Amino acid sequence: MARTNFEPAQHGFAFPNSWRLKPEERTRLRQTLAQSTGEATSTLGNDPFGFVRTMVSPQLARWIETALPDTYGLCGGMAFAAADYFRAGKPVPHGITPNLPPDSDAPLDRAVRDYLWKRQIDSLAPNAPLLLSWMAMLFLPLPGAGPGWLLEQTREQFTNLKGFLTQGQPWPICLIGSSTSPFNNHQVLAIGVDDPGDGTGAIFVYDANCPGRTQTIQLDMRGTVLQATESCPGAERGALRGFFCEHYTPAPPPELSPGSQRKPAP
Repeated sequence: MARTNFEPAQHGFAFPNSWRLKPEERTRLRQTLAQSTGEATSTLGNDPFGFVRTMVSPQLARWIETALPDTYGLCGGMAFAAADYFRAGKPVPHGITPNLPPDSDAPLDRAVRDYLWKRQIDSLAPNAPLLLSWMAMLFLPLPGAGPGWLLEQTREQFTNLKGFLTQGQPWPICLIGSSTSPFNNHQVLAIGVDDPGDGTGAIFVYDANCPGRTQTIQLDMRGTVLQATESCPGAERGALRGFFCEHYTPAPPPELSPGSQRKPAP
């Protein structure tokens, strides 16, 4: 068992992950992913004649252009920000109403939202290439590809995650589901793991979609495809097919609002 002292009811944001995207933000999200397609394709192995690139790049572009709803999440920004504040020993900020997303035009709400948006882009830029390459390996007819490939990678990532958490610091992870829309995948903050050593395990997470208490992801990695049971599943994301530890660089968090150290939920 490797468990940090992060408690979602105390160190996570009280409000849920639900935001109205501005037109320029929708464009920025797509641009960030689109700019990562070249790097994503280059990680898929030797391609001297460009066959892989010719097949993969157009498909990635089509996935990126899939429907992006007006109400969307800043899961990566909330996971990165919560980790930042925990490392700094400071309470997370909130808007005018602590339990509601700070999505109004009030100055305090704007300040919190702007920071979470910045950290959202910070979470996507370095991790989008791996996200897209894993999706390509899951869905496209590439050599050695398929859900079994993701399972092998996930076994390695589970070991890597234990290494991060044994240092006492939570770590963001990206969850790859069975949806062909990259916008349906999800980022959470891992705060603990349980590894019985028999090919099964559990990850304890702060999930901004289900705030206020610790969520769990039960893993069975003994077969040919990852089997997972999530306490906070994503219907649009579909069945979990893998996860990876994200590239996360801590940042000094701003003093945006007084905040408060909340008592754990009963």
